[in-house]
Amino acid sequence: MIGVLIDTDVWIDFLKKREYAIKLVTKLAEQAQIFTSILTITELRAGMTPEQAEKYMPIFYAHTEIVDISKEMAEMGGKFLKEYSQKGISLASVDVLIASSAILQNCQLVTRNKKDFPMPEIKFYPITKSD
Repeated sequence: MIGVLIDTDVWIDFLKKREYAIKLVTKLAEQAQIFTSILTITELRAGMTPEQAEKYMPIFYAHTEIVDISKEMAEMGGKFLKEYSQKGISLASVDVLIASSAILQNCQLVTRNKKDFPMPEIKFYPITKSD
């Protein structure tokens, strides 16, 4: 069974009941072990009212295993920030930590925002229009 780490953008679409995301998460639940970075909790919760959080966060938690940030992930994330800033590429701290989580968990990253993850070490799970 493969491991996938689902990025915040896909979870937002899933919770908004976008058809592709519902199909995708349903398919992944049958074929893969689903992980999510603990940072996604922060990103999701920041966009919700207390009422929305009460309704949607339990649904989110029921579909995924949360990955905490380890020392190794933090180190790798810092390395990515430095490496890409020296190339003139600005990356978000959250994104480099999500990337590090996917890499070190040996997961394919499920995201629509591939541009936020330029690291060649990232393996992307393909999202198709039929998902």
